[in-house]
Amino acid sequence: LISICFFSLNFTAILAEINGFGMFNVYFSIDEALGYQDVRDDLSEAHLAGCRLVTHYFRQEHSLSDEDKPFWFGLEDWLEANPEAAERLQTWKNNYGESLGWKLFFYSTYLLEAYQKTQGGLKVLVGEIYGMFPSDLDDVDLRSFVTTILEFEAANCPDSIGGWYVVEEPNSSAKRYHPDRYESIVALIQASEADMEISPRPIYIDISPYRKRSQVIPFLKSADVIMISPDAYIWARVPPTYVEEAQYESIHHAIRSMRSHAKASKNPDSRIEVVLQAYDWNSKGPLQPSHINMHQQVNYTLQPGWVDRGVYAIRPRWEPPPDGIWFWWWHDCKSKKRTPQGDIIEINRWDKGTEGEWAEAIQTELSKQQQPVQIRGTERWQGIIHIIGDVIVSRNATLILEAGTTVKFATWDHFQSGADSNLCELIVRGKLLVEGTPSRQVLLTSDAENRRLSIRPRKPRKADWYGIRTDGTSATVMIENCQIQYAIQK
Repeated sequence: LISICFFSLNFTAILAEINGFGMFNVYFSIDEALGYQDVRDDLSEAHLAGCRLVTHYFRQEHSLSDEDKPFWFGLEDWLEANPEAAERLQTWKNNYGESLGWKLFFYSTYLLEAYQKTQGGLKVLVGEIYGMFPSDLDDVDLRSFVTTILEFEAANCPDSIGGWYVVEEPNSSAKRYHPDRYESIVALIQASEADMEISPRPIYIDISPYRKRSQVIPFLKSADVIMISPDAYIWARVPPTYVEEAQYESIHHAIRSMRSHAKASKNPDSRIEVVLQAYDWNSKGPLQPSHINMHQQVNYTLQPGWVDRGVYAIRPRWEPPPDGIWFWWWHDCKSKKRTPQGDIIEINRWDKGTEGEWAEAIQTELSKQQQPVQIRGTERWQGIIHIIGDVIVSRNATLILEAGTTVKFATWDHFQSGADSNLCELIVRGKLLVEGTPSRQVLLTSDAENRRLSIRPRKPRKADWYGIRTDGTSATVMIENCQIQYAIQK
C-alpha cells in the first residue's frame, strides 16, 4: 500500500484557464408557450454571469393530454402575441413540412434570441441530435436540418452555433443508443459542412465514464468534446438526502476515468469537460450546494486534483483539471413565486441576495488569479461547514460565523496555497466576526475523521490545520465564545 503523507504533496497547483462556462437547458421565450408557467428569459442573465455556451433540449410542438391527444399549452396565444414568429413558423412549415419545419423554427428562434439578447456573446449547442433523428430513415431530414440551420445562422446570427450536441447518456436504460447510428449522424453532419465549405463545428457528447468500457468507447471516437455528468454531482443521492461530507475528489476521479477511455478509443486529444451540480437535489433539507460549497466545488475543479488513496494497486496521482465546466440549470429558480404574504416575486439564482448566491461564487472563482477560495461581500456560515483548502476573506469583505457553527478544516490543503501549502488556512484581509454565545459556541476544528476525503480518516491531532492568519493592515478579527482545536496558530 502507498501511504499519502504531507511531504508527498509537493505540487504547485495551476488554475485552469477557462473562459466562462456552459449551461444546460437555459430557457427562452417559447418555453412558457410550451407549458412552463411564468418562466423568465434567462439567456441574458446567464451570459452576464459568465455563461458562454448554452443548450436547450428539443421540445415537440404538441404535448399529449391524459387521453393521449395532442394539444398546445399556450403556443397559439404566444404566436398571436408574436405575429412575426408566427409568420416564421408558417414559412418553415410551408418549406419543410410540419415536423422538420417545427424543428427548424425551434432552434432558429433559440439561436436568434441568444444572439440578439447577448450581442452575439452566447453560443448555442444544437441538439440532442440523436433524439431528434434516431433512425436511418431520418437521414434526409437530418441533412436538410443541418444545412438549413447553418444557412440561417450565417444570414441572421453569425457564429452562433457553438457545436452539435449529438448524444446525451447514450447507455442509459431509457435510451440504449446504437454506436453505428451515432457514427452515421456525425458523418452526415460533417458531410453537410464539407459540402457548404465551412469550418466544422465541434461534436459534443455527454456520457458517464462508469459504464463498461465496451459501452463507452464507441461513442468517444468521433467526439471533439466529451462532457461528464451526472458523475460529478457530489450532493446528489438516491433517495434525496442531506450530504454533509461532499466527496470533492470524485470530480477528478471521473475526469481521470474518462481520459483513460478517450485514450483507449484513440481519441486522446478530445476535450474533457465536466458538468457540476447547480441545483438543490434534496429540497427538504438545507440548500446544497451552499455558497461556500459552490466556491469550493468550482475552485477545486479548476485545479489539479488528488485521485485515489494508493489502494487496490492503483497509484495515487495528481489529475489535471478539465478543459471546461458546465452547470445544469436550476429549474426551480427561474420563475415567479408567491411569498407567504401573497405577493408574486420573480426569483433567480443569479439575483443578488438570494439563498446560495451561486452566480457570485461561480463568477469569483472563474475570474480570480489566486488559488484559494475568495470570499467577497458579506457571507454568513451556520451549521456544519467542511473546508477543503485555504479561504481568503478579501479586503472589504466580511465573514460572519453564527452562534453554534462548526467549521471543520481538511487535514491537507486541496488548493496547495498560502503560507503553508499543505495545511488549510483561514486568511483574513477583511473582517472576520465569530459570534458565538456561552450556550452556543463556535467551533473551529479538524476534519480528520471525514471519510469522504482522500486522506484516510483518523483521530484529530495537533497541527491538522494552520489556523486563522491575518494578512494586511485592513484585517480585523473579532472572536466571541469560540473554541479553536488542532490548529498550529490560534
